[in-house]
Amino acid sequence: MSAEIFERYEAELAKHREAFAADEAVNLLTSPSCDEQMLVRWKLRYSVHGVAMTAPVESWIAGAGERVEQLGNEALGKALKAHSRAEAGHDRMMVADARAIAARLNEETPGTVDVEALLAEPPLASTVPYVELHERVIAGPNPQAQLAIEYEIEQLSVTMGPALLSNCERVFGKDSRFYSFLAEHVELDAGHTAFNRRQLQRVLADSPEALATMVEAGRTALACYAAFMAECLRLAQDDLGKVPVSA
Repeated sequence: MSAEIFERYEAELAKHREAFAADEAVNLLTSPSCDEQMLVRWKLRYSVHGVAMTAPVESWIAGAGERVEQLGNEALGKALKAHSRAEAGHDRMMVADARAIAARLNEETPGTVDVEALLAEPPLASTVPYVELHERVIAGPNPQAQLAIEYEIEQLSVTMGPALLSNCERVFGKDSRFYSFLAEHVELDAGHTAFNRRQLQRVLADSPEALATMVEAGRTALACYAAFMAECLRLAQDDLGKVPVSA
């Protein structure tokens, strides 16, 4: 019965994963023919605006662990809190990537990017639902649904990540200081995904009634992340449109 419940989760999420993969922005960015200038500008925007989505991750997972413990599942709570420490400081990698890309652009054409001004901008509209999803889940009656969010998002590093990393290597070369966040997550998130899968299987085995909540959390996380990638792409396209012809 426990395996069947998890298979039902996987079956429900399959269509949402397919929708994510078919998203126009995701398709463009992972295509081997993705325009080089577009990818550079998108990677800058993704790094700058991704800070708002990445900085709270450690506290989100730890907070879910605390709530799960309060509701009586001490083992899962401790596992989540221990896992949260692996996410510490990842936002600083995004900041470093953004500054490296901006320095490259400014070296090519001085004054092209004010990266500190970009980093000081408020969060994008697409990041707000993503943040609210985590906060709602953690504060709600099923904080263990944080597992579904992490499972779906970290799994993207395994499914979408290699193609995106390949494009970054094509455009930036092997110097990963321009894409350190992506490179690390492609390397490490297979392990994180396995952790989330095991925990999710256990939760669904013990609480099959949580299936609908898990499905909804995973579905919403994927939709939010696709919207974020698309908004970063629109901003990148606008940025390119402002580049002087002589640049």
